[in-house]
Amino acid sequence: MYIHRLVFLLILTIFLLSPAIMEWWLGPRSAWYRPYLIWAGVILIAYWLERKTRLK
Repeated sequence: MYIHRLVFLLILTIFLLSPAIMEWWLGPRSAWYRPYLIWAGVILIAYWLERKTRLK
């Protein structure tokens, strides 16, 4: 079964937004820029996957 890469990325993003991850992500001892790094990573992966798909 083939899962489209962007659907996989959506599932991964939903996992990142789960309550357990949100506690770690926004905890009092976490760096203020951690959410921005995670979202930048998600955006870069989506861009890379979409670019790779369009080149075929």
